[in-house]
Amino acid sequence: MKKQLSSLDIAYLARELKFLEGARVDNIYHSKEGIMELHFYVRNHGKEVLYIEAGKCMHLSKEKKGFEEPSGFCMMLRKAIGNMVLKEIKQIEPERIVEFIFGKGDEKGRLIAELLSKGTIVFADERGKILNASVFTEFSTRKIKKGEIYKHPVMEHNFFSLSEDEIKGAFSKTNKESIVKSIAIDFGLGGAYSEEVCLLSGVDKNKAPKEAKINEISAIKGSIKKILDKKAKPAIYSKDGVYEDAAPFELEFYKGFEKKEFETFSQALEEYFSKFSAVKKGRYEKEIENLQRIIEEQKEKIKEYEKEEKEFQSKGELIYNNYQLVEGIIKEINKAAEKYSWQEIKEKLKGHKSIKEIDIKDKKVVVEIN
Repeated sequence: MKKQLSSLDIAYLARELKFLEGARVDNIYHSKEGIMELHFYVRNHGKEVLYIEAGKCMHLSKEKKGFEEPSGFCMMLRKAIGNMVLKEIKQIEPERIVEFIFGKGDEKGRLIAELLSKGTIVFADERGKILNASVFTEFSTRKIKKGEIYKHPVMEHNFFSLSEDEIKGAFSKTNKESIVKSIAIDFGLGGAYSEEVCLLSGVDKNKAPKEAKINEISAIKGSIKKILDKKAKPAIYSKDGVYEDAAPFELEFYKGFEKKEFETFSQALEEYFSKFSAVKKGRYEKEIENLQRIIEEQKEKIKEYEKEEKEFQSKGELIYNNYQLVEGIIKEINKAAEKYSWQEIKEKLKGHKSIKEIDIKDKKVVVEIN
């Protein structure tokens, strides 16, 4: 199940969203949970809402949430780019990062949405100086901090412009045990698209990358170009009613899966991720129910322990208040045990005012205390 957009997904999505260029920023919303909505007015088209969740997904949305309490970051963005025009939207290739360039007169601003893991949304000036971010963070190679020049992570290989020599070099150096894993991770194509490349190439996906022949490398390069140039045919693929993936084009890899087609990739992503969130929420709700059940069971246990504690405390107080009586009986029994058997002691103590029972087997004495 797809949990976040891949670089290839973003490439197709960025192309699809090009119609937003020239649109005016109508409003901006950003929740404390990290979800952003950019509301645009597109001339001769109307209003559009772009939903962005850092580290996960981005798509146009039919639903306008308009969060009640905007974050401080949101308030700053409203002042900075409210009523500006979206000049350009582009992917920072081959990363899972989308850049929005806004402008009005001499004023310009860059909004950078990182859809990669631990991603953030950055607002920078036209030179790239960070002015604010939804989350400030620091990595080994870059810092997301006010005043720093924004730097995006850099992948070693760019699958948008791979040469056969580069593929061969990557395969010779990789520590991945199979071609499909090397394509997925070293080239950043992800699982499903790497499987598709292997299918289209006719290459054994489980073959060791170092063993790939020249003709296989050539076929892989051709297949990568093929999926980059594929005609958009967005769909959600599912199995037994469970959504498995949303893709911008038809995939041989999902042949035999149930398929639901959409007019746009955005529509497919909106439905897919809303269902994915619902499944995730359902799983969390079950976990919460289990935790609540455990808490209730623990509460009942605590009540039982509190009841036992009161009983033991009451017994302790009785013994303390009748200490001399209890001590006298213990001494009397111990002295008798030196001369007589427990059966004889039991017979002799029949009718005793305080001793109500003697357990011969376990050598226990039941004493009644008032």
